[in-house]
Amino acid sequence: MGDFYTSWHYLLNHKIFNYAFVDCLDIEVVKVNPDTKAVDNDNSKNTHVEVWLECGPYDKDCRIHDLDLDCGGDTFEDAIIKLAELVKDKYN
Repeated sequence: MGDFYTSWHYLLNHKIFNYAFVDCLDIEVVKVNPDTKAVDNDNSKNTHVEVWLECGPYDKDCRIHDLDLDCGGDTFEDAIIKLAELVKDKYN
């Protein structure tokens, strides 16, 4: 995708989200261990902030979580760009 604006609008208009992308998106802001990029049991090691995204195709009856679309980044913008790339790879 390349840039945040293009990626955001790609996701907003993608057919799997039925024009309800924001309703399909879960956002979590976490601190992780910068060495492992995972949440460490020792909270003192969790010093790096990341934005994690989960989503799945739109379904009017239930929320769908497609594990293949789980991603994250140092910023919301980075995470959205990664998500757009994952959606393009899987659903185009």
